[in-house]
Amino acid sequence: MDEFVVRKTISLKAEPSEVWNALTNPEKTKQYFFNCEVFSDWEVGSTILFTGRLFLIKKIELKGQIVQFEPNKLLKYTLQNEDDPDNFSTVTDELTYENGETILSITDDVGQGKGAEDRYKRSEKGWDSILKGLKEVVEGKL
Repeated sequence: MDEFVVRKTISLKAEPSEVWNALTNPEKTKQYFFNCEVFSDWEVGSTILFTGRLFLIKKIELKGQIVQFEPNKLLKYTLQNEDDPDNFSTVTDELTYENGETILSITDDVGQGKGAEDRYKRSEKGWDSILKGLKEVVEGKL
């Protein structure tokens, strides 16, 4: 495989501002993003940090940088890869509003180099779980 890019799309029965809040609010991300809270000052070039504990045991810390930030529309950031510190994943969250629903499109370019194929497989499964949880949070089922 030459390109290790995960692409996912989900329709959410919510306004873009509600989905945006769930993507950028640490109290919300903790409910669906593997028990991780997200922290940033949300300025281009600033740090983004996902931190938490998986099953209350394993510490998770994903650190990167904000690349693009357009409230209620676009969030793009990098995350350092644990198995290859010289390589970064680039995640893009795009929101559009159609027929009373927000369409969230996620693109996760896990990079190349050491461990890229494994990162791709983990990311593919991980986003399925994240988006299922996000839907429950924004549609009020959680």
